[in-house]
Amino acid sequence: MSIGLKEIAELVGVSVSTVSRALRDDPRVNRKTKERIVSIAKNMNYLPNQAAKSLVTKKTMTIGLVLPNLRSFMHDIFDGLESVCSPAGYNILLGVSDNDPAKEMRELKLLLEKRVDGLILFYVGGIFNQASIRFLSSISVPIVLLDRYIPRSRFDFVVSDNRNGSKMLVEHLVSKGKDKIAFISQKEDASAIKERMDGFVDGVLECGISLHPKYMVCGELLRMENGYESTKKLMALDDPPQAIVASTGDITLGVVKYLLENPELESKITVCGFDDFDFLSFLKIPVTTVAQKTREMGRQAATILLERLNGDRGEQRRIFLETVLVER
Repeated sequence: MSIGLKEIAELVGVSVSTVSRALRDDPRVNRKTKERIVSIAKNMNYLPNQAAKSLVTKKTMTIGLVLPNLRSFMHDIFDGLESVCSPAGYNILLGVSDNDPAKEMRELKLLLEKRVDGLILFYVGGIFNQASIRFLSSISVPIVLLDRYIPRSRFDFVVSDNRNGSKMLVEHLVSKGKDKIAFISQKEDASAIKERMDGFVDGVLECGISLHPKYMVCGELLRMENGYESTKKLMALDDPPQAIVASTGDITLGVVKYLLENPELESKITVCGFDDFDFLSFLKIPVTTVAQKTREMGRQAATILLERLNGDRGEQRRIFLETVLVER
Protein backbone atom coordinates (compact mmCIF):
# COMPACT_ATOMS: atom_id res chain seq x y z
CA MET A 1 0.00 0.00 0.00
CA SER A 2 1.07 3.61 -0.55
CA ILE A 3 1.21 6.35 2.05
CA GLY A 4 0.95 10.14 2.04
CA LEU A 5 3.02 13.06 3.30
CA LYS A 6 1.33 13.01 6.71
CA GLU A 7 2.24 9.37 7.39
CA ILE A 8 5.86 9.92 6.32
CA ALA A 9 6.07 13.00 8.58
CA GLU A 10 4.83 10.96 11.57
CA LEU A 11 7.36 8.17 10.91
CA VAL A 12 10.29 10.59 10.66
CA GLY A 13 9.08 12.97 13.36
CA VAL A 14 9.06 16.12 11.25
CA SER A 15 6.42 18.43 9.81
CA VAL A 16 4.50 17.72 6.60
CA SER A 17 6.09 20.80 5.00
CA THR A 18 9.57 19.41 5.74
CA VAL A 19 8.65 16.12 4.02
CA SER A 20 7.34 18.05 1.04
CA ARG A 21 10.55 20.08 0.80
CA ALA A 22 12.73 16.97 1.12
CA LEU A 23 10.92 15.23 -1.74
CA ARG A 24 11.49 18.34 -3.87
CA ASP A 25 15.21 18.17 -3.01
CA ASP A 26 15.02 21.52 -1.22
CA PRO A 27 18.52 22.41 0.09
CA ARG A 28 17.02 23.84 3.30
CA VAL A 29 16.35 20.29 4.60
CA ASN A 30 19.13 18.57 6.56
CA ARG A 31 20.91 15.96 4.40
CA LYS A 32 20.39 13.02 6.78
CA THR A 33 16.74 13.93 7.32
CA LYS A 34 16.23 14.20 3.57
CA GLU A 35 17.85 10.80 2.95
CA ARG A 36 15.61 9.16 5.57
CA ILE A 37 12.47 10.76 4.14
CA VAL A 38 13.34 9.73 0.57
CA SER A 39 14.14 6.17 1.69
CA ILE A 40 10.82 5.79 3.53
CA ALA A 41 8.89 7.30 0.61
CA LYS A 42 10.51 4.85 -1.81
CA ASN A 43 10.04 1.79 0.42
CA MET A 44 6.42 2.65 1.21
CA ASN A 45 5.51 3.35 -2.44
CA TYR A 46 4.73 7.02 -1.90
CA LEU A 47 2.88 8.53 -4.87
CA PRO A 48 2.71 12.34 -5.16
CA ASN A 49 -0.75 13.90 -5.35
CA GLN A 50 -0.59 15.36 -8.85
CA ALA A 51 -3.88 17.24 -8.44
CA ALA A 52 -2.63 19.00 -5.32
CA LYS A 53 0.69 19.73 -6.98
CA SER A 54 -1.13 21.26 -9.95
CA LEU A 55 -2.89 23.74 -7.68
CA VAL A 56 0.51 25.06 -6.60
CA THR A 57 2.46 24.89 -9.88
CA LYS A 58 -0.49 25.69 -12.19
CA LYS A 59 0.69 22.77 -14.34
CA THR A 60 -0.84 19.34 -14.90
CA MET A 61 2.40 17.96 -16.39
CA THR A 62 0.41 16.60 -19.32
CA ILE A 63 0.73 17.25 -23.04
CA GLY A 64 -2.11 16.70 -25.48
CA LEU A 65 -1.29 14.92 -28.73
CA VAL A 66 -3.70 14.52 -31.66
CA LEU A 67 -2.72 12.15 -34.47
CA PRO A 68 -4.72 11.28 -37.62
CA ASN A 69 -4.30 7.52 -37.10
CA LEU A 70 -2.17 4.97 -35.25
CA ARG A 71 -0.17 3.50 -38.13
CA SER A 72 3.56 2.70 -37.96
CA PHE A 73 4.51 6.20 -39.19
CA MET A 74 2.78 7.63 -36.10
CA HIS A 75 4.43 5.13 -33.75
CA ASP A 76 7.85 6.51 -34.66
CA ILE A 77 6.64 10.07 -34.06
CA PHE A 78 5.23 9.03 -30.67
CA ASP A 79 8.52 7.36 -29.71
CA GLY A 80 10.34 10.62 -30.46
CA LEU A 81 7.87 12.63 -28.39
CA GLU A 82 8.05 10.20 -25.48
CA SER A 83 11.86 10.24 -25.46
CA VAL A 84 11.73 13.95 -24.58
CA CYS A 85 8.52 14.26 -22.56
CA SER A 86 8.97 11.31 -20.19
CA PRO A 87 12.39 12.33 -18.76
CA ALA A 88 10.98 15.83 -18.22
CA GLY A 89 8.11 14.40 -16.15
CA TYR A 90 5.35 14.97 -18.70
CA ASN A 91 2.65 12.46 -19.60
CA ILE A 92 1.06 12.38 -23.05
CA LEU A 93 -2.71 12.27 -23.52
CA LEU A 94 -3.58 10.96 -26.97
CA GLY A 95 -6.48 11.77 -29.27
CA VAL A 96 -7.08 10.38 -32.79
CA SER A 97 -8.79 12.50 -35.46
CA ASP A 98 -9.25 9.82 -38.18
CA ASN A 99 -8.29 12.54 -40.69
CA ASP A 100 -11.58 14.30 -39.89
CA PRO A 101 -11.28 18.08 -39.18
CA ALA A 102 -14.50 18.09 -37.13
CA LYS A 103 -13.31 15.18 -34.98
CA GLU A 104 -9.94 16.87 -34.65
CA MET A 105 -11.60 19.91 -33.05
CA ARG A 106 -13.59 17.65 -30.71
CA GLU A 107 -10.43 15.84 -29.62
CA LEU A 108 -8.67 19.15 -28.99
CA LYS A 109 -11.57 20.41 -26.87
CA LEU A 110 -11.52 17.21 -24.79
CA LEU A 111 -7.79 17.61 -24.17
CA LEU A 112 -8.23 21.26 -23.21
CA GLU A 113 -10.96 20.25 -20.75
CA LYS A 114 -8.34 18.03 -19.12
CA ARG A 115 -6.20 21.17 -18.73
CA VAL A 116 -3.19 19.96 -20.71
CA ASP A 117 -0.20 22.29 -20.52
CA GLY A 118 0.44 22.26 -24.27
CA LEU A 119 -0.58 20.61 -27.53
CA ILE A 120 1.21 18.77 -30.32
CA LEU A 121 -0.96 18.38 -33.39
CA PHE A 122 -0.75 16.51 -36.68
CA TYR A 123 -3.10 19.06 -38.23
CA VAL A 124 -5.70 17.71 -40.69
CA GLY A 125 -7.95 20.78 -40.87
CA GLY A 126 -6.31 22.06 -44.06
CA ILE A 127 -4.65 25.35 -44.89
CA PHE A 128 -7.90 26.92 -46.14
CA ASN A 129 -10.19 25.77 -43.31
CA GLN A 130 -10.81 29.10 -41.58
CA ALA A 131 -13.02 27.62 -38.85
CA SER A 132 -10.25 25.23 -37.76
CA ILE A 133 -7.58 27.92 -37.97
CA ARG A 134 -9.67 30.37 -35.90
CA PHE A 135 -10.25 27.69 -33.28
CA LEU A 136 -6.53 26.91 -33.02
CA SER A 137 -5.74 30.61 -32.78
CA SER A 138 -8.11 30.94 -29.81
CA ILE A 139 -6.27 28.31 -27.75
CA SER A 140 -4.15 29.83 -24.98
CA VAL A 141 -1.68 26.97 -24.41
CA PRO A 142 1.37 26.54 -26.68
CA ILE A 143 0.84 24.49 -29.86
CA VAL A 144 3.40 22.76 -32.08
CA LEU A 145 2.33 21.38 -35.46
CA LEU A 146 3.71 18.12 -36.84
CA ASP A 147 4.35 17.10 -40.47
CA ARG A 148 2.34 20.01 -41.86
CA TYR A 149 1.97 23.69 -41.12
CA ILE A 150 -0.42 26.58 -41.65
CA PRO A 151 1.08 29.35 -43.84
CA ARG A 152 1.13 32.85 -42.34
CA SER A 153 0.22 31.55 -38.88
CA ARG A 154 2.06 31.96 -35.57
CA PHE A 155 2.29 28.24 -34.76
CA ASP A 156 5.63 26.52 -34.33
CA PHE A 157 6.05 23.52 -36.63
CA VAL A 158 8.34 20.59 -37.41
CA VAL A 159 7.95 19.14 -40.90
CA SER A 160 9.92 17.21 -43.49
CA ASP A 161 11.44 19.03 -46.44
CA ASN A 162 8.71 17.65 -48.68
CA ARG A 163 9.48 19.85 -51.64
CA ASN A 164 13.09 18.73 -51.89
CA GLY A 165 12.08 15.12 -51.26
CA SER A 166 9.80 15.12 -54.28
CA LYS A 167 12.47 16.79 -56.36
CA MET A 168 14.96 14.06 -55.38
CA LEU A 169 12.60 11.38 -56.69
CA VAL A 170 12.32 13.10 -60.07
CA GLU A 171 16.09 13.50 -60.31
CA HIS A 172 16.52 9.82 -59.47
CA LEU A 173 14.10 8.77 -62.21
CA VAL A 174 15.69 11.03 -64.82
CA SER A 175 19.10 9.57 -63.94
CA LYS A 176 17.61 6.18 -64.82
CA GLY A 177 16.56 7.43 -68.24
CA LYS A 178 12.89 8.13 -67.47
CA ASP A 179 11.42 11.24 -69.10
CA LYS A 180 7.69 10.48 -68.96
CA ILE A 181 6.91 10.69 -65.27
CA ALA A 182 3.46 10.78 -63.65
CA PHE A 183 2.52 12.18 -60.26
CA ILE A 184 -0.42 10.87 -58.23
CA SER A 185 -1.78 13.05 -55.44
CA GLN A 186 -5.05 13.44 -53.57
CA LYS A 187 -7.56 16.21 -53.03
CA GLU A 188 -6.33 17.52 -49.69
CA ASP A 189 -5.26 21.06 -48.86
CA ALA A 190 -2.46 19.98 -46.51
CA SER A 191 0.84 21.82 -46.78
CA ALA A 192 2.76 18.52 -47.13
CA ILE A 193 0.75 17.42 -50.19
CA LYS A 194 1.05 20.83 -51.85
CA GLU A 195 4.82 20.96 -51.32
CA ARG A 196 5.31 17.46 -52.71
CA MET A 197 3.48 18.50 -55.86
CA ASP A 198 5.50 21.72 -56.09
CA GLY A 199 8.72 19.72 -55.66
CA PHE A 200 7.70 17.35 -58.44
CA VAL A 201 7.12 20.28 -60.79
CA ASP A 202 10.46 21.84 -59.75
CA GLY A 203 12.26 18.59 -60.48
CA VAL A 204 10.66 18.09 -63.88
CA LEU A 205 11.42 21.65 -65.01
CA GLU A 206 14.98 21.69 -63.64
CA CYS A 207 15.78 18.34 -65.27
CA GLY A 208 14.58 19.69 -68.61
CA ILE A 209 11.89 17.11 -69.31
CA SER A 210 8.31 17.80 -70.33
CA LEU A 211 5.61 18.41 -67.74
CA HIS A 212 2.56 16.57 -69.09
CA PRO A 213 -0.78 17.66 -67.56
CA LYS A 214 -2.24 14.24 -68.40
CA TYR A 215 0.35 12.67 -66.08
CA MET A 216 -0.69 14.84 -63.12
CA VAL A 217 -3.49 12.91 -61.41
CA CYS A 218 -5.31 14.18 -58.32
CA GLY A 219 -7.63 11.39 -57.25
CA GLU A 220 -10.98 11.77 -55.57
CA LEU A 221 -10.58 8.56 -53.60
CA LEU A 222 -8.55 8.22 -50.43
CA ARG A 223 -5.52 6.17 -49.61
CA MET A 224 -4.81 2.93 -51.52
CA GLU A 225 -7.90 3.16 -53.72
CA ASN A 226 -6.62 6.45 -55.10
CA GLY A 227 -3.29 4.93 -56.10
CA TYR A 228 -4.96 1.90 -57.63
CA GLU A 229 -7.58 3.77 -59.68
CA SER A 230 -5.19 6.55 -60.70
CA THR A 231 -2.67 4.00 -61.99
CA LYS A 232 -5.43 2.26 -63.91
CA LYS A 233 -6.33 5.61 -65.50
CA LEU A 234 -2.70 6.37 -66.40
CA MET A 235 -2.14 2.94 -67.95
CA ALA A 236 -5.20 3.43 -70.15
CA LEU A 237 -3.60 6.43 -71.88
CA ASP A 238 -2.42 6.05 -75.48
CA ASP A 239 1.03 7.14 -74.28
CA PRO A 240 1.33 5.94 -70.66
CA PRO A 241 4.15 7.11 -68.38
CA GLN A 242 7.37 5.20 -67.76
CA ALA A 243 7.38 5.99 -64.05
CA ILE A 244 5.01 7.04 -61.28
CA VAL A 245 5.72 9.21 -58.23
CA ALA A 246 3.15 8.69 -55.45
CA SER A 247 2.64 11.53 -52.97
CA THR A 248 1.87 9.31 -49.94
CA GLY A 249 2.68 5.84 -48.68
CA ASP A 250 -0.92 4.69 -49.09
CA ILE A 251 -1.02 5.84 -52.70
CA THR A 252 2.27 4.01 -53.33
CA LEU A 253 0.71 0.77 -52.11
CA GLY A 254 -2.27 1.30 -54.40
CA VAL A 255 0.05 1.75 -57.38
CA VAL A 256 1.94 -1.43 -56.51
CA LYS A 257 -1.31 -3.37 -56.05
CA TYR A 258 -2.48 -2.45 -59.55
CA LEU A 259 0.85 -3.39 -61.14
CA LEU A 260 0.96 -6.73 -59.31
CA GLU A 261 -2.49 -7.51 -60.69
CA ASN A 262 -1.22 -6.68 -64.18
CA PRO A 263 2.13 -8.54 -64.45
CA GLU A 264 2.75 -7.38 -68.01
CA LEU A 265 3.30 -3.85 -66.61
CA GLU A 266 5.68 -4.73 -63.77
CA SER A 267 8.87 -4.37 -65.81
CA LYS A 268 7.62 -1.33 -67.72
CA ILE A 269 6.73 1.02 -64.86
CA THR A 270 9.13 2.35 -62.23
CA VAL A 271 7.49 3.25 -58.92
CA CYS A 272 8.64 5.87 -56.42
CA GLY A 273 6.86 7.32 -53.42
CA PHE A 274 6.92 9.03 -50.04
CA ASP A 275 7.35 7.20 -46.72
CA ASP A 276 9.56 4.17 -46.36
CA PHE A 277 8.34 0.90 -44.88
CA ASP A 278 10.52 -2.14 -44.12
CA PHE A 279 8.26 -4.51 -46.03
CA LEU A 280 8.86 -2.61 -49.29
CA SER A 281 12.21 -4.40 -49.52
CA PHE A 282 10.37 -7.71 -49.87
CA LEU A 283 8.01 -6.68 -52.67
CA LYS A 284 8.36 -8.16 -56.13
CA ILE A 285 8.29 -4.62 -57.55
CA PRO A 286 11.21 -2.40 -56.41
CA VAL A 287 9.97 0.86 -54.89
CA THR A 288 12.37 3.77 -54.33
CA THR A 289 11.13 6.03 -51.57
CA VAL A 290 11.77 9.24 -49.69
CA ALA A 291 12.11 8.40 -46.01
CA GLN A 292 11.12 10.93 -43.38
CA LYS A 293 12.92 11.30 -40.06
CA THR A 294 9.75 10.66 -38.10
CA ARG A 295 11.31 9.94 -34.71
CA GLU A 296 13.39 13.11 -34.99
CA MET A 297 10.22 14.99 -35.96
CA GLY A 298 8.58 13.91 -32.71
CA ARG A 299 11.69 14.63 -30.67
CA GLN A 300 12.08 18.16 -32.01
CA ALA A 301 8.37 18.96 -31.64
CA ALA A 302 8.45 17.92 -27.98
CA THR A 303 11.66 19.88 -27.37
CA ILE A 304 10.13 23.06 -28.80
CA LEU A 305 6.94 22.63 -26.76
CA LEU A 306 8.84 22.11 -23.50
CA GLU A 307 10.92 25.21 -24.21
CA ARG A 308 7.69 27.18 -24.68
CA LEU A 309 6.30 25.76 -21.43
CA ASN A 310 9.48 26.84 -19.67
CA GLY A 311 9.00 30.44 -20.72
CA ASP A 312 10.54 30.74 -24.20
CA ARG A 313 8.64 33.55 -25.94
CA GLY A 314 10.98 33.87 -28.91
CA GLU A 315 10.14 33.96 -32.60
CA GLN A 316 8.16 31.25 -34.37
CA ARG A 317 10.13 28.01 -34.71
CA ARG A 318 10.04 26.60 -38.24
CA ILE A 319 11.91 23.32 -38.62
CA PHE A 320 12.32 21.55 -41.99
CA LEU A 321 13.91 18.13 -41.58
CA GLU A 322 16.04 16.64 -44.33
CA THR A 323 14.54 13.69 -46.21
CA VAL A 324 16.52 10.64 -47.33
CA LEU A 325 16.35 8.83 -50.68
CA VAL A 326 16.06 5.05 -50.23
CA GLU A 327 16.90 3.52 -53.60
CA ARG A 328 15.67 0.06 -54.59
